[in-house]
Amino acid sequence: MKQPIYDGTNEDECEYYDNVIMELPTYEQYIKDMPLADQIKFYFDVDIDNYLGDPWEILAECAVDPHWLSEFKVNFKEYLQEREYIR
Repeated sequence: MKQPIYDGTNEDECEYYDNVIMELPTYEQYIKDMPLADQIKFYFDVDIDNYLGDPWEILAECAVDPHWLSEFKVNFKEYLQEREYIR
């Protein structure tokens, strides 16, 4: 199966890549039913049940920085786009 990676040398790959990207959900569609806690776990790749550290350390930044949530959403969207979960 072809991988959705385009190196600029083949028009068929370009068309395939465009089709794959267009089938991906938008950020809003992807997170529509995803709670914030799941977004954080996904972003930090943390399994809270098996995490050896203190998961509250991750969330402690929320209480200190009033802009944390908006910055997190921007970073999470970029993270999803880079890994081609969303367009």
